[in-house]
Amino acid sequence: MKKLLLFTGMISIFLLVNVSCNRDEMDESFELSKSFEANKQNNSKYTGFNEFGYNWQAHHFNGVVMNAIFGDYIDENGNPAMGLDPYNGDDEAYLAKYPWLALEEYQMLWSFRNIHLVMHWSKTLISDFGVYPDNWFNSGSWITFHYSGINNHKNWSQFQKLVAARSSDELINGIWYDRNGNELGYASDWPDLIIVQINTTGEPPFPFTSDSYKNSTSPGLGNHKMKN
Repeated sequence: MKKLLLFTGMISIFLLVNVSCNRDEMDESFELSKSFEANKQNNSKYTGFNEFGYNWQAHHFNGVVMNAIFGDYIDENGNPAMGLDPYNGDDEAYLAKYPWLALEEYQMLWSFRNIHLVMHWSKTLISDFGVYPDNWFNSGSWITFHYSGINNHKNWSQFQKLVAARSSDELINGIWYDRNGNELGYASDWPDLIIVQINTTGEPPFPFTSDSYKNSTSPGLGNHKMKN
């Protein structure tokens, strides 16, 4: 299953694989929900904001990056990633429960608790119940990310917009083009999503290091116009 935060191309797959591989060490008491598919439509966690910051039916997230990772659904049972509780702002208490986050290999993941994120996406990108389609080609899907934080005592922010590619679009040397040769945007970590806009202010920390970008025509561009 796709990971929502990986859409940006900025979070290491290796990092998340390491976390997933250590799931048993993180929370041995976590059990998979066997009745998710039967009960999800009547579950209150899909109406309004849940404890992680997702409002699935409103297609919206507002919270810290670390909770966006932990609260995204990654398998057919609908379990929050790795089974971790949402970060609540208390470093000491959270590390007492998940001490592995203090290890050097998880330093980047732990730092994401201090980066704020607002996301919006179309219903065709992710359903009202956090379910992903097999792919997004020709779907008109879109998603936006707005990151913000403090680096070296200075504010920074970064806005990104990604749209679904069409079957007539072509990827050449990391750049997407439409059938008429117009530049659409950068390749992302997924073969069916195009980065059409990046606006950066200040000096973001690693891995948020992309320069500002806007495709040469328009980030809305015809069938790529953002709409549900």
